[in-house]
Amino acid sequence: MSADITATESARLDQSGGVSLLVPVTVAFGVFMTSLDQNVIVTALPGIGESLARPPSELGLLVTVYVASLIVSMPIGSWAADRFGLRNAYCVAVLIFGAASALCGMAGGLWTLVGARALQGFGGALMGTLGQVTVLQSFPRSRTLKINMYISLAGQTGPLVGPLVGGALTTYVSWRWIFFINIPIALVVALFGAVLFPSARKSVRTPLDLTGFGLVGVGMVLLVLGMDSMAEKDLAIGPILFQITLATAVLAVASFHCLRSPNPILDLKLLRIRTFRISFATGGGLDTIGMSAVMFLLPLMFQLGFGMSAVRAGSLTFVAAVGSLLTRFVMPMVLRRLGFRRLLVINTPICAALVAGFALFQATTPVWIVLAYIFVFGVFRSAQWASSGNLSYSDIAPEQLARFSALYYILWQLAVAVSIGTAAAALSLLSSAKGHAATGDFRILFIAEALVTLSALFAYLKLTPQDGAHVSGNVVVGSE
Repeated sequence: MSADITATESARLDQSGGVSLLVPVTVAFGVFMTSLDQNVIVTALPGIGESLARPPSELGLLVTVYVASLIVSMPIGSWAADRFGLRNAYCVAVLIFGAASALCGMAGGLWTLVGARALQGFGGALMGTLGQVTVLQSFPRSRTLKINMYISLAGQTGPLVGPLVGGALTTYVSWRWIFFINIPIALVVALFGAVLFPSARKSVRTPLDLTGFGLVGVGMVLLVLGMDSMAEKDLAIGPILFQITLATAVLAVASFHCLRSPNPILDLKLLRIRTFRISFATGGGLDTIGMSAVMFLLPLMFQLGFGMSAVRAGSLTFVAAVGSLLTRFVMPMVLRRLGFRRLLVINTPICAALVAGFALFQATTPVWIVLAYIFVFGVFRSAQWASSGNLSYSDIAPEQLARFSALYYILWQLAVAVSIGTAAAALSLLSSAKGHAATGDFRILFIAEALVTLSALFAYLKLTPQDGAHVSGNVVVGSE
């Protein structure tokens, strides 16, 4: 299949040298806005609460509704691209995001702000999925690896600068400006999208799978909220388990529907593609679950187990993001030298060992060792996810890219929700007898998450040296 894709792209993308690099730059700005608004609001919550006469404890919904809207709306990107064309759909998504940002800034009450945040999430979801499809359709696979690495920097910059920007604007101007700053950026992104993005659309317009959309949306929201509730000790376990069971049942019905529908909201048949199935649904899913839990557990161990303040714990875990950012610059060169299979087979045990190594941390461990270790973990985690993420689309045909993007992001969010939810539930179970979490509880969980991460190796061993070679640029001896 790789040869077929390469041949198709050669015919379709010979002109790609004429595609402006402003296309991925435009996509990167859209990704940055979406990521920023997921994180910028956290430090602004006290200011928002004071302005709206609400305690900050009641404002968590502003974060949850944005994430939930992102997840629910992601599958629509595939249909919108087919129905309206990439250019039109992307520009409308950006304008929706900008308009929703303006409504957030002008909101005079909590529920008005909640509704505007939900609309923001809708626009952000379409921007993310359609932006990725635009890049993959505009450039040959041999160039998308490096382009995607740099676009991912924009997404990872949001968590780094979001709390800082939110705190600064709230302190020195007004919390409303954390939303108003999106408006000029959105207008510029929409303008560049209208000029640069491809305008072609399918001649046959497919109807929106409303049944599938409803089932997937309800199932994902129930699952995410249920997993999130598992971290709350004050909530009864019975209703939470019922909610997760109901979510699982709804998603099972949604999967059955999507497999039978001629135009499903999520194309689960893409899982038949071996490289996608291995790199994300099996191996990639397992290491996502294992390593996502680390950044949830580590700050808690520092605070509950070692007695650190929230500020100090955050300043230590921050360096993992720095390691991830720096890794993105060298990943194209590393993959070109090693290829996807060799890198994943070598890197997976290293990642598992690093996850297990957190169990050795003590309150007396020197700060410089803690910082260095977390930085190294960020480097290898980034290498793992960048490799599996780019391999996942290597054998996706051009006409399948929009459906791939929707399925990819849904599976990613599902893996992260399962990771944090199960880690929170396990921590609550281990600490229930004592009434509080102890250092030993975290050590048990880090070992368990390391084993989950290591189990991904069994999937990656099924890859061949040729898999994804046209994306990584790795030359396999004897393959010609």
